[in-house]
Amino acid sequence: MIKKFLGLFLVSLTASAQIPQSILTEINTIDSNRIKAHVAYLADDKLLGRKAGAPGYKMAADYIVEQYKKMGLQPAGEKGGYLQEVYLRNSKIKPETASLKLILPSGEQKSLTWGVDFVFTPHPEKTTVDFNAPLVFVGAGFDTPQINFDDYRNVNVKGKIVVVLRKIPENVPANVKLHLGYPATAQTFAAKHGAIGVLVCNYTTSPILFRSSATNYSLNGINASVSKSGERVSSAAALGGKIQVAGGLSVQALQQLMQAEGIALDALWLKLERGEYVSQPLKSKISGHYESTFTNMLSYNVIGKIEGSDSKLKKEYVIHSAHLDHLGTGKPVNGDSIYNGAHDNASGVACALEMARTYANLKEKPKRSLLFLMVTAEEMGLLGSGYFTAFPTVPKRQIVADINTDMPTLLAPLESIASLGAEHSSLLKVVEEAAKAVNLQVEPDPDPSEGRFVRSDQYNFVKVGIPALHIKYGYAKANPALNLAEKVKSWRDANYHKVSDNLNDSFVWSAGRKYVQVNFLISYLIAQNPVRPSWNKGDFFEVTQ
Repeated sequence: MIKKFLGLFLVSLTASAQIPQSILTEINTIDSNRIKAHVAYLADDKLLGRKAGAPGYKMAADYIVEQYKKMGLQPAGEKGGYLQEVYLRNSKIKPETASLKLILPSGEQKSLTWGVDFVFTPHPEKTTVDFNAPLVFVGAGFDTPQINFDDYRNVNVKGKIVVVLRKIPENVPANVKLHLGYPATAQTFAAKHGAIGVLVCNYTTSPILFRSSATNYSLNGINASVSKSGERVSSAAALGGKIQVAGGLSVQALQQLMQAEGIALDALWLKLERGEYVSQPLKSKISGHYESTFTNMLSYNVIGKIEGSDSKLKKEYVIHSAHLDHLGTGKPVNGDSIYNGAHDNASGVACALEMARTYANLKEKPKRSLLFLMVTAEEMGLLGSGYFTAFPTVPKRQIVADINTDMPTLLAPLESIASLGAEHSSLLKVVEEAAKAVNLQVEPDPDPSEGRFVRSDQYNFVKVGIPALHIKYGYAKANPALNLAEKVKSWRDANYHKVSDNLNDSFVWSAGRKYVQVNFLISYLIAQNPVRPSWNKGDFFEVTQ
């Protein structure tokens, strides 16, 4: 009975010149029971929510190492092992130490108030910072001429602190908007031109929200991965390095500054709205001081390798990434305090493990090598993947693509996929070929306003120039009565980042099997093709490299 059913299923798959029948036969060994078993372990209460740096996370990492060994994956971490040490840091501001003084063109010195007029982002590297520098206004603060924002043109900001009036362009995709909205992006633009600080004013932020940001920096702080010697490696909130001070000015503080400069802020905002160039040096200077406290912790990326079969191409790598961490424990909700993260992202890790097992069982390996990279601290701000792309355990130039697996959300039969980010590169054609082989539709991102391409670990590969994608459910269904979009929204509202995300009957395990099959075929096609994936010519993410 089982053999008869398997044979019928094999007929439903489509071989091609790029995907031989032997590969389609192999992917039919993919077993949803193994996927479920991995989720059951990783989402068990004994792992206490797999928080990066905590003992429960180390248990999860040890489990991955054990699975890699059983499958026969080669170690690809540090020191001949499977692990890569990742140094994490939480920085908090000491608000009682924070001071900021404006030296206006008239010579008047004006002291500003923490949480009312200004906030500072905790520094990821230094416990004490003093600064004193001239100011330059740089409009929206973008160095992106490819979308007609060139705010650093014709101004000298070297050794100065830039003032930014936050204005995200409306006529660009959500992925680009979110990328431009990260504080570290604005700081990167400033540092590139030699600035030592960035102070941002959001014209639409209320005084209440502004004060709450100050409270957040002192109570919760910011997270970063750091090098062994303490330099900032990855953080969406702070660049560190040349940037001595980063933070915000309130609308009222910027109004006072511009008034002293003889500039009407409202008129300036209207010009910015119209896309006019408004950057200019200011006559005022600024000085200040602040202190930060650090909490350091150690966590791990877990990396295994399937070596390729081609004598030349095996030195290049296709990566399957998935984040292993979740949120740990919190205040009890109906007696449950453990954020098990069954969907987010035990299911993604489980699917990646089943892909690894399938590769390990191939008699003839693909031409390129495969890395299976389970990263830490995604929930803290994509820190584990940022650490890996800064300190890869294989030569960075030899990494040809990343395929990320983050919360597949296995809530219904899988009939359609959305390949987040593939449209930016030649990977889209690869996805279409793989999906066709397993009878899946490919559709555009059904939630384009969410900017999901730059919200998970593939983003760090994109930032260093490596084409990447993230496969999510599409919402197209053979049965229109099943509104998958609404089902996913209802599940997220009730369970995303909540203690209720545990192993229960919400999972459709057959969808996990299909999800593994299509992701496997995507990486197989990349690994077999002697031509590396490439960015689309002129694409925003190609130009930003």
